[in-house]
Amino acid sequence: MSREVFLSNKECFNIRFGGKSSIDAELFSKSVNDIINLLKSSANVVNPNCFLDIEIKANKEGSFETIFDVAVSHLPELLDVFSNASNVIQGALSFFLIKQHLKGRKAKKLEAVDGEMAIQNQQDEVLRVPGGIGKVYFENSRVDNLIIKITNNNCDRDFFSIETEGKKVLVDKTQYENMAESLIDENPVAKTIIDKPINHELPLKKPDLLGKSKWEFIYNGRKIDAKINDKIFLTKVRKGQIKDLYAGVRIPSKIQFEYDLDEKGNVVPNSEKYIVIEVTGDVIEPEVDNQIGLFD
Repeated sequence: MSREVFLSNKECFNIRFGGKSSIDAELFSKSVNDIINLLKSSANVVNPNCFLDIEIKANKEGSFETIFDVAVSHLPELLDVFSNASNVIQGALSFFLIKQHLKGRKAKKLEAVDGEMAIQNQQDEVLRVPGGIGKVYFENSRVDNLIIKITNNNCDRDFFSIETEGKKVLVDKTQYENMAESLIDENPVAKTIIDKPINHELPLKKPDLLGKSKWEFIYNGRKIDAKINDKIFLTKVRKGQIKDLYAGVRIPSKIQFEYDLDEKGNVVPNSEKYIVIEVTGDVIEPEVDNQIGLFD
């Protein structure tokens, strides 16, 4: 049967990669491909029998911005009031909203409510999305991993946004770390434990002088990655006011530990987070005997 007898509906949306008026062609291509796959996952929820056509309509000046046309087509006998391009795009945007809502932690509770999924995050905030969209997001890691790839491919930009009529998702640099966290596995729901901060002299293994990754320390004889939230300390580091940062020095810190527990009370593998809330003193030069293991 020819495509001419299909019923079609078209909607446009735009992607903006902020901060620069140009973009690396390879990274742009990867991001567009990942966004297309998110749209396909959404279309499969809206109507598994529909056909999806996506075209680049135009590019605009300023921060790199691209406008897309999304067309959804289906046979008349498969007509469904929800089979339209707007719902497909809104579903893809909902994937991003879920990821933002979780804030780098697994969901605290998932509940089906009147055809929707109510998603409670670890801060007890609740987001409601269409039930099918929520199910696809949490049933396997594919959608979560696509958003992680999009975030990592654009982490050198001020922000990226996806916008359509009546709805916009904006992800800026302050959210990149959370958006890059892998959250979906066999147990997508967990209870987050936040321990009381402790004071500790952390031996430094590798500093983050550019602000694009976590710092590496040694704690209890093993390497940990830690985020430093002390903006005064970080500003001094990036201005070159603290120069003695090399493997083996100790940084007096107030450090907080976070981790997830599954339904049986076991620590979820790879869920541990280490956060340096405050650097409490000057960098301490190492003793020679304490250098062992820091360069492995």
